Amino acid sequence: MTIANRRTELRDYYSTSFDVQNLSQVIDFSSFSTREFGFVSLSGKFFRNISFETPKALQDFLIDRCPTDAYIGAVYENPPSRQNPIHTLEWKGHELVFDIDLNDYDAVRKFVCDCTGAGQVCIRCWQLINVSISLIDETLRRDFGMREIVWLFSGRRGVHGWVRDPETISLDRDLRQSIIDYLSVIKGEDETARVQDRKQLKYEFRKRTEYTIFKYSLKDVRRKDLVAIGLSGSAASKIVNQLKHQDGKVDENLIRRFNKSLASVNKYDEVIRRWAPRIDHKVTIDLRRLLRMPTSIHGKTGRVARFLDLDTVFDFNPEDEPSIFSDIKKSKEISGF
Repeated sequence: MTIANRRTELRDYYSTSFDVQNLSQVIDFSSFSTREFGFVSLSGKFFRNISFETPKALQDFLIDRCPTDAYIGAVYENPPSRQNPIHTLEWKGHELVFDIDLNDYDAVRKFVCDCTGAGQVCIRCWQLINVSISLIDETLRRDFGMREIVWLFSGRRGVHGWVRDPETISLDRDLRQSIIDYLSVIKGEDETARVQDRKQLKYEFRKRTEYTIFKYSLKDVRRKDLVAIGLSGSAASKIVNQLKHQDGKVDENLIRRFNKSLASVNKYDEVIRRWAPRIDHKVTIDLRRLLRMPTSIHGKTGRVARFLDLDTVFDFNPEDEPSIFSDIKKSKEISGF
C-alpha cells in the first residue's frame, strides 16, 4: 500500500465518518485549547506537544494531515506547542485511565483458547479482557463511587477505560497508584504472576473477583479446559453437562460446584491467576501519558478505536471489526479470517 493510497483512505474516513464531538464523551471541551495531542505521520514519525484552539481545528488537521494514529494527552496551564513543550508547562489534570492489553495475558491465555501466535486473538481469549472490564468497572463504581466511566476498544488487542469524574482528573501519581494497588489481584508478570494473599484484598472486592471470574470462565468452557486445570474427567463432565442442561447459563449452583471442585484439587488460585485483570500500571500513573483518540484509526489494523457497550461487551469480537484499509481487507479475504 502506497502512502498516497493510505492518505486517501484516512482522509475519506476523517472527512465522512469521524465526528470530533464524540471526544466529549472522554474529555472536557472547556479545557480543549490547553490539551496536548500527539500523532504518527504517514512517514512513521511520532510527534507531540500539539494543541488546537477548537475541536473543529483538530478535525481539520486530521483531514488535512491524515495521521495514521492520533492520541490525546493531559491538560496544561497554557497550550502545548513546539515552542512551549509540556515539560515547561504546569500540569493541570489528566483523566484516570486503565489500559488492558491482551499482550499481557500471553502467559495464560494459552489455557483459555487455541491461539498459537502472539499476534492472534479470538473470541475465547478476548473474554479475558471482558472479565477485566466487568470487574474493574463494577469495582470503581461500587467501591470508589465513580460514575462517568467509558470503555473503548483500542483498535487492535486491548481496551482503555476512561474515568471522567471531576474529582479524579487532578489525582496525583500516588493516589492513582493506590487505586491500582486496590485493583491488583495478582502480583508479578507473565509466568511469575501469583495471586495476592486473600488477607491483602478487601473482602467485598475479593468475593466480587471470585464470582466474576468463576462466572465468565465457565461461559462456553470445554471439558478439556477443565481437565487441563486439574479437575478429574468425571468432575469436568458434570460441570459441562450441567452447563448444557442450563442452556449455557452460569448460575450460583454451578459456580459453587466449580468452586468446590477447584478446592478439591487445590487449583483455586490457578484459575484466579489466569483470569484476574492485568492492568498496565504505568499507563494509569503516568500523568502525561498519551492515549489513543476515541473513534480514531489504529494505524496497524485500520480499525476504529470505538466505544464499547457494557450491556453487550461479552458478545464483542475484535476480529469482526472492519478495517478501513483496503489491503488489510483483501488479506483477510484471502486468508479466510
